[in-house]
Amino acid sequence: MRKIYTIVSIMSALFLLTGCGTKRQYFEPENVDLKANLDHTLPSYILTTSTNGAILQNGMVVTKNGVLSDDINFSKDTILLNAYDDKIITSSLDGNLMVTSKTKEVLFQRSFNEAIVSAAIEGNKLALITASNVIYLIDTIKNTNLLEFESSDIYTQDSRVAAPYFMSSLVIFPTLDGKIMIVDKSQGRILKDVVISSEEFFNNIIFLEVINDTMIAATGKKIVAINPERTLYYNGEIKNIVSHKDRLYILKKDGEILLTDINLQKLNSINFKFAIFSNAITLDDYLYVIEKKGYLIKADLDLKNHQIFRLSDEIEDKSFIGFREFYYDNKYLKLK
Repeated sequence: MRKIYTIVSIMSALFLLTGCGTKRQYFEPENVDLKANLDHTLPSYILTTSTNGAILQNGMVVTKNGVLSDDINFSKDTILLNAYDDKIITSSLDGNLMVTSKTKEVLFQRSFNEAIVSAAIEGNKLALITASNVIYLIDTIKNTNLLEFESSDIYTQDSRVAAPYFMSSLVIFPTLDGKIMIVDKSQGRILKDVVISSEEFFNNIIFLEVINDTMIAATGKKIVAINPERTLYYNGEIKNIVSHKDRLYILKKDGEILLTDINLQKLNSINFKFAIFSNAITLDDYLYVIEKKGYLIKADLDLKNHQIFRLSDEIEDKSFIGFREFYYDNKYLKLK
């Protein structure tokens, strides 16, 4: 009996020590320059968000350019997938996809058996990815599939999902299993697939861009830069990536911001210990980063100097960053 009690006591002590050792630590900057208030009010609270926008509780739409007219509104189960100058792509949670104009004209509509997680459009070509990792290229005028292809099964995915990328004659699809599919835009034929990462979980592509002649794709664990001459790699715990001209800002989960060129060669870095990065953009001559415990980091583009501002709230969920504003809850902050 005493032996059992001793074992239990040892296990309890180990549990307490382990618990203390893994206690979450938070970003607590020593120098905070000023307070930045979210002092502008939205027409309603944010209901759903994506990389490219948000839907408010009253159905109004927020894109990277700002709040759209109150003539444009959607139902409460709608997610904004992408927005352009003249088109808005939305999907309901049960897979009802719509492409509408900013005058509320329905340009294309189709129901799928599952949610759509990412989409892009160019002319009459609609590219999308479903929650079960099926990619589609659709002719919206004829309402026909140029391509329907199911990639590998997935078990879990990150909420950050990159959108398909249109080029002159190609469409690049970022899949949920760590690949990119290069597709002929006119015929819908897969020309090549490239494995970016082979992690078993949370392996979807979170970033996809073409800068000059270099294609850059990333998951939460790896970045790959592919150009006609060579392929380059970067491995790390990646929270977010922001591109600016021929530079990349890699926001890491350990609080480091790494500045590289498009060949992933390090130019500079700065570390904010225990910071949890939420949103980031470049604007004018600065990089703006939102930290979840309620801070705004403003750094010059070379990461040589920075300021830290205290926000009026911690950022718990449902936030979105546009080209010039940061939106949270029912308020927003103009970045300047």
